[in-house]
Amino acid sequence: MAQIKADIEQLISRKLAGELSSADEQRLLNWIAESEENAIAYEKAVIILGRQQKQLRKSAVWNKVQSKSSMKQTGPSFRISKVMKIAAMFALILLIPLALGKFGEDDLGNGFVHTVKGNDVATSFYLPDGSKVILSRGSEISYNDGYNQSNRELRLKGKAYIEVDGKAAHLPLVVSAGKKCAIARNGKLAIDGKNDRFDVAVEEGEATIVDTVYKKVIIPMFKLTPAKKIGSEQANVISEVTKVTQGQRASYSSTDEMAKTEVGSYCEVFSWKDKVFCFSNLKQHELARKVSEWYGKSVEFKGDLDPYKNYSGSFDDPMVKDLIKDIFGSDVKEIKESKRKITVVFS
Repeated sequence: MAQIKADIEQLISRKLAGELSSADEQRLLNWIAESEENAIAYEKAVIILGRQQKQLRKSAVWNKVQSKSSMKQTGPSFRISKVMKIAAMFALILLIPLALGKFGEDDLGNGFVHTVKGNDVATSFYLPDGSKVILSRGSEISYNDGYNQSNRELRLKGKAYIEVDGKAAHLPLVVSAGKKCAIARNGKLAIDGKNDRFDVAVEEGEATIVDTVYKKVIIPMFKLTPAKKIGSEQANVISEVTKVTQGQRASYSSTDEMAKTEVGSYCEVFSWKDKVFCFSNLKQHELARKVSEWYGKSVEFKGDLDPYKNYSGSFDDPMVKDLIKDIFGSDVKEIKESKRKITVVFS
């Protein structure tokens, strides 16, 4: 850390504590973008200082809990019994994880991490900056307690629809999933980051997609001007190819190849957030997979059906049995539904 000036080190410490003003934030970003050495030094400093702050927080919590467990009274002193000591130990075991936040701190010590999981077809909530998030079943999104103060970074596992609140436009929203992230200042977008894929569809506004392999180095991406990657002569300029505008959809394969197309069916891409089960031209096995994702259960079709027939439909928050009967009609002989499985028997 000797190569970092004292004032820069102080800025980094304040950033980790969530106490950095927008002017100081810009100054820090400019310093990082000056050279490759600065970017590398910043990355190392964040790790070292983050660990120090994390340890200080834990020590403070320990001292606080320890002081509360000490029994005192205004008369003659007395010794805590063996039973009370054991009770105090259990209290420490239970209280410390709660005091440190349900999910603890992130690896860089950026405060306590908050995680929201989608437990229904669509789970909606508001972020501290006023942005609305709708998560699909089984998905989760995380952010630290510096969110909307020193950063607007989200980490997504699964699928989410986000209505970005433009009032906090001094810090763009950054949504990371796997090796990619989407950056937006306003608008409405659906992001799918399941199974090592990255799919961004924009309903309103626009988003820019960025490679996150060098995310710790390219912190200046907050201003959409990336720093140089290690070993390169100059910074990579964000091209129009990485931008996704209203009505467009960008999908990345496991080989990082991008296919940018028009959204096409808004119903299929966006309606799930309103609990509308929508699909078009799906084969039998494709429909089974979609039903499985919707209800969070495995689906099995038994019996003879035309494997080449296509199915289309739109249903408002349907019950399983009503959905199956509406799609397949008299071909359905029996429908079995358990806690983890849906079985459809065809005649």
